Amino acid sequence: MNISFKEKKVLITGATRGIGKAIALEYSKLGALVVITGTKGNKPIDLESSILYEQLEISKNLNWKQKIIEIINKYDGFDICINNAGINKVNNIYETKTSDIDDVLLVNLNAPIFIASEISKKMVKNRSGYIINIASIFGIVSKKGRNPYTATKSGLIGVTKTMAIDLGEHNILVNSVSPGFVDTELTRKVLGEKGMNEMKDKVPMKKLANVKDIVPSIIFLTSKYNTYITGQNIIVDGGFTCE
Repeated sequence: MNISFKEKKVLITGATRGIGKAIALEYSKLGALVVITGTKGNKPIDLESSILYEQLEISKNLNWKQKIIEIINKYDGFDICINNAGINKVNNIYETKTSDIDDVLLVNLNAPIFIASEISKKMVKNRSGYIINIASIFGIVSKKGRNPYTATKSGLIGVTKTMAIDLGEHNILVNSVSPGFVDTELTRKVLGEKGMNEMKDKVPMKKLANVKDIVPSIIFLTSKYNTYITGQNIIVDGGFTCE
């Protein structure tokens, strides 16, 4: 299967590390013009020189919507959009702050909807495009203390279906990808070594995913080989949600 993204423009939010970074590196390797966003003012030094960087901090105190519009206009639209940016704040329901709910909703759900609404305008004119929303298995199952996170990821899976319905007649395909437990810096920070080992035992494949395990499904869904899959949630979790 020969996949190339030459002459394609890809926008990936929150891609300075983890899954987002792995996605960006693969698109760049396959010939795409890749633009990623991150919250820092300068491009991280460990990123490939071919990957372009735009600062974007999604916060209620910042005019992030205008910045998104500026990025889209700067590159005259994109062929592929990966809504990857996300945050998580872990607390039991009786300890969850309203401000935490607002922050998680803004980054994980409100922003992807707004970005899709803006980026799809050029796609509609071109009658082609792909949008991938990075959801989570916690949009399907959940875990203690994940109230706002599960709400947003469930919502993201839901709006993916609506986006697919809205944009299908314009030949724009929209899907979500739900990773399971992935061995990232953030996962190690949240779970710790003991928690990591416990999760491995609960996954039928007896290992956590590497970030590179998540990438192929995204590449396929946005390639020329996907002409009819839309409105779907692809779970990449080593079989965790099967049990």
